[in-house]
Amino acid sequence: MKRLLVLLAMLVVCLGVSAKQHQQDVQYNIIYIGNSITYGALHANRDKTAPPVVATARVSKMIKQPCAFSNCGRSGATTMDFLPSMNRDFKRVEKAIANHKEDGGADNEKFIFSIMLGTNDSASTGPTGAPVSNEDYKKNLLAIIGRCRELCPNAIFVLQRPVWYSPNTYNGARYLVAGLNRVTDYVNVLVEVANENKDVYIGDCDSYELFKNKYTKYMFAEPGNAGTFYLHPNEAGVAKMANNWAKAIAEAVEASVQ
Repeated sequence: MKRLLVLLAMLVVCLGVSAKQHQQDVQYNIIYIGNSITYGALHANRDKTAPPVVATARVSKMIKQPCAFSNCGRSGATTMDFLPSMNRDFKRVEKAIANHKEDGGADNEKFIFSIMLGTNDSASTGPTGAPVSNEDYKKNLLAIIGRCRELCPNAIFVLQRPVWYSPNTYNGARYLVAGLNRVTDYVNVLVEVANENKDVYIGDCDSYELFKNKYTKYMFAEPGNAGTFYLHPNEAGVAKMANNWAKAIAEAVEASVQ
């Protein structure tokens, strides 16, 4: 009996080592799907400070191996714009996937899709499809995830919560209090999707409160139709948010190899 227990313990250790070794052999490609916040709008040098740039560098350190990435964020984009059937922004995703597959080896690649959409969906007027109901928001996310699965069968998905914006936000699109209420409630949809799909993980939810409490420090002050508003994280805010994204992505990677 004692010998059997020792053998079982050795087997567990070996399996753990094997899983770690497999993780180290994988090429991770992170594709970021989002709007102007993901894109890095208003940054002086978005090639260095946009959320995907900062987050990917931190993920690489956390999982102790290099990661490739693509920033598919576009200003003004909604979940409807990214629907594969719309043949619009999903083209960016398809191109990113193709580029990563061309650069790497199909046998050892793992795709991670970090998705943060909802800010523009929540607007009362302006962006495509806005305002988007919780039901349609969920349906759109599932359609995007479903097509990504078809293209990358072993992918995992990390849903980052859309961040807070000021209740007087009104630029080319009209958000205001009604929009803020909608974007606040979208987190419930993200939790549902993550709970219902084994390859989907809930991502950063902490940045919402960070920006709500410290928006003058971590967001750009922008002139609008209802006064100065706060919508886009500045470089310091992105540094905080990207670290939260990275933690969520690294945790999802770890959970996916268990």
